[in-house]
Amino acid sequence: MAEGKKISEYGELLKHLRIDKREMLKNMAGRLGLNSSYLSAIESGDRDIPPDLTDKICVEYGLDAEERKKLKEAELNKDRKFIQIDMEKINENRLAKEVVLDFAGKAANLTDDQLEEIKKILNRS
Repeated sequence: MAEGKKISEYGELLKHLRIDKREMLKNMAGRLGLNSSYLSAIESGDRDIPPDLTDKICVEYGLDAEERKKLKEAELNKDRKFIQIDMEKINENRLAKEVVLDFAGKAANLTDDQLEEIKKILNRS
């Protein structure tokens, strides 16, 4: 880690979870489907958080509602320049691809009410 660089809130929570569970970096990385250097870079704030990582952590480590909320909030607080979306699952669905690409291009211009409505739709069971 570069001198003077502060570890992210997300990285702190991830590292504390790993230490609390008495788990080595390589073991946690394996459980989460990552390599250890990538997980280390996430902890140090040098790499972006993959889109599904927080959910994987919550499930894999059985985090309670408060722990989930803290981790999700820390993820939201982390600045990101871009996010990579795995389109493989929807490659055959033209409408799904169109919606994902439209949203990516227009999300910044949507109102809070519109975003809340989209969020409600996405979180329906």
